[in-house]
Amino acid sequence: MKMKEINTDNILKKGIPRLNNTIGISLGLAACASVLLIINLAVKDNEVFDEAAKMGGVLFLFLLLLLSLIVSFTVSIICNNKVKKATTELAHITKSVHAGFLNFCLEPGYRITYANPKFYEIAGYDRYEIEKEYDNCFLYFVYKEDQEKIKGLKEQFSNGIYRQIELRMVTRSGDVINVLLNGNYILGREGEKAFSAVLLDVTDLKNMQDKLMLEEERYRIAAEISNDILFEYKVDDDIMIFADKYKEVYGRDPVIENFSAVDAYNKDMVHPEDFQDLKLFARTLKSGKEMIEAEFRIKNVNQDLVWCHIRGKTIYDENKVAISVIGKVVNIDLHKKELQKLEYKAKRDLLTGVYNKVTTKEIIDDYLKRNNNSKHILMMIDIDDFKRVNDSYGHLIGDNILVFIIDKIRRIFSREIIGRIGGDEFIVFLGYMESMECIIDKANLLREALSTAYEVNGQEVYVSGSIGISVYPEDGTTYTELINCADKALYSVKDEGKNSFKLYT
Repeated sequence: MKMKEINTDNILKKGIPRLNNTIGISLGLAACASVLLIINLAVKDNEVFDEAAKMGGVLFLFLLLLLSLIVSFTVSIICNNKVKKATTELAHITKSVHAGFLNFCLEPGYRITYANPKFYEIAGYDRYEIEKEYDNCFLYFVYKEDQEKIKGLKEQFSNGIYRQIELRMVTRSGDVINVLLNGNYILGREGEKAFSAVLLDVTDLKNMQDKLMLEEERYRIAAEISNDILFEYKVDDDIMIFADKYKEVYGRDPVIENFSAVDAYNKDMVHPEDFQDLKLFARTLKSGKEMIEAEFRIKNVNQDLVWCHIRGKTIYDENKVAISVIGKVVNIDLHKKELQKLEYKAKRDLLTGVYNKVTTKEIIDDYLKRNNNSKHILMMIDIDDFKRVNDSYGHLIGDNILVFIIDKIRRIFSREIIGRIGGDEFIVFLGYMESMECIIDKANLLREALSTAYEVNGQEVYVSGSIGISVYPEDGTTYTELINCADKALYSVKDEGKNSFKLYT
């Protein structure tokens, strides 16, 4: 069967007769006038005819006939022009729409009763090929595994109801494309069930969606392998939503409401020293800052503190207002501890574990800048006759004796700055000395720690130390000034017999 032709000629053929009702009425009036005129002319009673002529009857009927013909002709021209204009506009709209339109029956054969040019373009066929070779069967072009979706339309038929179907079509070239049918159930003139729809080629969109899903799956797998934990923070709701893995790793609910109120929900979540960093991070999330980063130690499910790096990017709406922050939590514990080891090696004396010469100077100078309103002391130590120890027992024993002495000093001055500035020269820096009496007490403690004995092969090796002391700010306001004064005091002690201490004067 051939499809109904939806073109200009077809519409004109069917449209003009319907629109010419007005013409028919006019012609009817003309016919009535003609009949009346003939009757008048055929009347045998001349007196009646004369009387009618006198009254103008014949002239009236003639004018009525003429007027009817004029009206019919005029209306015919107007209707014809309107139909042509409407048909042209309809054809232009149908051809310019970038989507396929089609109607097809829901009976076996699934005959296409109408389709616009875009449908044929999508399918890759022209109208006559589909009519002759495929008997207008829409099902022929549907991918085999999706044909049941079309067959199932009839079972769910309800006149006027909207339906949306996603399926695959096979084009003339053999390509499988993804299409979306948006349409309504309709009843034909003879009561047959049909479906009228707009057909959109969504292949490119589908491919993009598939690629996006694949990338998301890759990212999810990569995150699982690397132990990264994704999160989303909703700015307006102040809700932090971690991935489910958060509970597995850190033993907490992955959804935290009122996240910015850190004090309220979990004060022991992080190391005490990092608590302020967590509060700052929570406040920054609401600020709208584009990139947000922080590092702190978080307790895991085993209650171990692990270093984590949190990084997030803010998402904005069309008005540039922050709506959410997307990011991830990365476990950097091993990396951080390796860095700490490297930092320790860079700043520490490898033998004794105290600060090295460079670091000692940096730390003391920084301390003096930040605490310049109090009295502090720098005590410089030199182990007495240590060259004799090395010459007598060897450098290995000498190193062991240094470690032994420093361990004793560290036990006494556990919170103070201790540094090694030479082979057997050390510094102990103490802050906030309230009086000279307090300074003397500290110096005596240090001298007693230095006066000790170390056993070597059952024999005790006696050692002692000399101490020179300088006071901030009287003797200097920088590390260099203080150590120069302490050095002078130290050598004064050595000149006077060693194993003692002296303040710079």
